[in-house]
Amino acid sequence: MILLALLLGWMALLNKAAALNIAQKAAYIKEEEERQQAERQEEQQAETQDKEQTRQQEERQAGTQEECQAKQQEERQAETPEEQQAGQENTQQEKAGLETEKSGSEQVGQPQTAGQEAEKEDAKEGSSPTVKTWDRKANPDIRVLLMDTDYQTFYHPSVTVSYGGNTVTYTPESPEFDNGPVTIPAQEDGIEISSIRRQDGAPVYQGSMEIRRQDGALLLINRLPLETYLEAVVPSEMPSSYEMEALKAQAVCARTYAWKQMEEGRLQEYGADVDDSVNYQVYGNISPQDSTTRAVRETEGEVICQNGELIEAYYFSTSAGATSTDEIWGAEEAASYLKSVSCTFDAEEPWGKWSVEIPWSSVEQRAQSHEAGGALKGLEAIKKNQSGAVISLRVVMEEASFEVSEEYAIREFLSPKDCTITGQNGMEVQGGQLLPSAYFTINCIPGETVCIEGGGYGHGVGMSQTAADQMAKEGYTYGEILDYFFKDIEILKAR
Repeated sequence: MILLALLLGWMALLNKAAALNIAQKAAYIKEEEERQQAERQEEQQAETQDKEQTRQQEERQAGTQEECQAKQQEERQAETPEEQQAGQENTQQEKAGLETEKSGSEQVGQPQTAGQEAEKEDAKEGSSPTVKTWDRKANPDIRVLLMDTDYQTFYHPSVTVSYGGNTVTYTPESPEFDNGPVTIPAQEDGIEISSIRRQDGAPVYQGSMEIRRQDGALLLINRLPLETYLEAVVPSEMPSSYEMEALKAQAVCARTYAWKQMEEGRLQEYGADVDDSVNYQVYGNISPQDSTTRAVRETEGEVICQNGELIEAYYFSTSAGATSTDEIWGAEEAASYLKSVSCTFDAEEPWGKWSVEIPWSSVEQRAQSHEAGGALKGLEAIKKNQSGAVISLRVVMEEASFEVSEEYAIREFLSPKDCTITGQNGMEVQGGQLLPSAYFTINCIPGETVCIEGGGYGHGVGMSQTAADQMAKEGYTYGEILDYFFKDIEILKAR
C-alpha cells in the first residue's frame, strides 16, 4: 500500500510538472508570437510612416507649387496686352502650379540624352552678354494703377487708407477732390489700403499714393522708385527659393518689361504706367524676400536691349519642350529678339506634361455663344506653329463650322474652369480661366467629354522660369540664361 501510495504520488508530481511545463511552453509560444507580432507591427508602422513622409513631402512640393502660383495669380509671367480682357487665371500655378517650388526637377549630374547635351552646349556657346552703360537715369519712379479686390476694374467706389496712425475714407463726393487729386506722401511704415484685399489681406504700399476722381469713381495710383517696385514684383513672379542666377535673370526681365511699359505709356489716360495684375506684372501684397531683393540690387539698373532699344522681355512658367515667338499672337513676323529654342531643362517639372477632361456641354455652350447654330459635333487642331503650339482650332457645329485663332483665344475657349488638371507627377489642381498652355492634343468623345493632353504652363514666349532655375543649378549665369532665350541681345545698365 505504501509503495502504491508513493507511486501514485510520484505520478501526480510528474503530471503536475508536465502540466506546468506545457503551460510554460504555451506561455512562451504566446509571448514569442506577441513579440513577433509587435515587431511586424513596428515594421509596418515604420513603413507606413516612411510612405506617409514621402507622400507628405511630395504633397508639400506639389502644394507649394500651387500655393506659390496662387501668390502670383494663375500665370507666374507677364501675359501679353491681348490678355487683358479675360481676367486672371486661377493661380497657382503662382506659383497651383505656378509659383513652383521645384518638384521632380532635373538634378545636376543627371544622365542626359544626346539632344539635351547638344542643347546645353548651344546654351554655353554664346558668352554672357556684356553689361554696358545705357543712357538713362537710373531708378526712375513708376506709377502703378491698383485694381479692385477681384482685379476686374480700375475704378473704386470708395477708398480707405491708413497711415501715420490715421484712417480716412474717400468717396467720389468727398470735398477733398474739389481742388484736384489727393496725394498721400510716402510713409516710413507704408500706406495701407484697407478697402481692397490681396492674398495676405489689406495691402501696404511703399512710395506715395495718389487718389483721383474720374468717371464718377476713384482711381488709386501708387508712385514709387522702380527698384523698390521690383523688390515686390520679383517674389510675386518667381519663387524666392529659386537659384540666385535665375532670380537675377527674372529681375532683369521684370525691369526691362516695366521700363518698356513706362516708355510706351499705354495707361497714360489713367495717369499710370502699369497696373498691378497679370495684365502687366504681378505687384502683389508679398513682402520683399532677402533672396529676391538681393537679385534686384545686384542687377540694379540692368535691362535687355537690342541695338540700344528695350525689348519686350516676355517670360512664362514652364515650357512644353520648346519656346515660341510672338507669332503665336498673330504677328506676321517674329520680333528680331525672340527665337524658338529647344528647352528640356524643365522637362521633369509637374507642368511639363498635364491632362484634363472638359465636359462636352461646357465646350458646346461656349461654341453656341459664337452664334454657330446647332449642337457641337467636334473639335480639331488644324494649325500649329513651329514649336508645337495650337494657333488655329476648328469647331464643327451641326449647322456650320468656325475657327478660333491665336494662342490666348484658344486657351480661353477651352477653359478648364472647375475641372481637375493632373500634372505628370500626380499633382492635381483646379482649372482656371485659361487652358495651361496652347501646346496640346485633343481627343473628343462626342456628347461626353473633351480630353486634352498638353505640356507647359503659360504662353511659352521668351524665358521659361523653371528652366532658368534648372540652368542656374547647372552653373549658368543670369547673362547666359538670358542669352539662351533671347536673340542678339545686350544687357545695358542705366547711368
